[in-house]
Amino acid sequence: MPARTVRAGRSRGGRPVWFRRRARRDDDRQAQQQTSELLDQYHPRASMNDGERMIVAPGKVLENIAFSMERLDTDINTPISIEDDVVAVDELLNLVQNLRMGPTLAVHVVNTALKIMAARYPAELVHNPLPAAYDLRAITPIDVTDREHDAAKSIFNLRTTAADDLDPTDVAAEFADLDVPEQMNVFAALYYMFGTKLGALKDRTGVE
Repeated sequence: MPARTVRAGRSRGGRPVWFRRRARRDDDRQAQQQTSELLDQYHPRASMNDGERMIVAPGKVLENIAFSMERLDTDINTPISIEDDVVAVDELLNLVQNLRMGPTLAVHVVNTALKIMAARYPAELVHNPLPAAYDLRAITPIDVTDREHDAAKSIFNLRTTAADDLDPTDVAAEFADLDVPEQMNVFAALYYMFGTKLGALKDRTGVE
């Protein structure tokens, strides 16, 4: 019986059909894996994107932020990148722009900061506000405007001097006139203010 040549069908793009099918299977497999990771409470994945829409789990984003802050307290010399180690830019944008969570993210950072610091450092130092002359930009190479810096500093000091955790409504006035990029920058500034305060506490107390 003569040998027969099996020819692959062609898709409209000129690529063999089986490549398209395999790519589809790979996409499905990847989507299933991402979904599984997103639903796994022990996995850090907090979002998934199929190219058309993005799904974000806000609770996991908050958990990831808190975990990174605790890790910073454990090792102050740990290099921290907001996008790589704390929250992806797309996730942050989604929460701020679509879910209007700018104030929630801000109070989460400062409330977590006080919880971490109060557990290990003297109360009189922890609750001492950032001084009037404090400028984060002189300590850390962060690019924020005066308006963003002042808003972040005001929120940080509000929690520092408060007896209890802040609620998003407590900082609503600070966010009232801020657009989405400004709110994202306030979040980043608050995170780094925590880092500088933490470093100062460690230097003052000798606590590692």
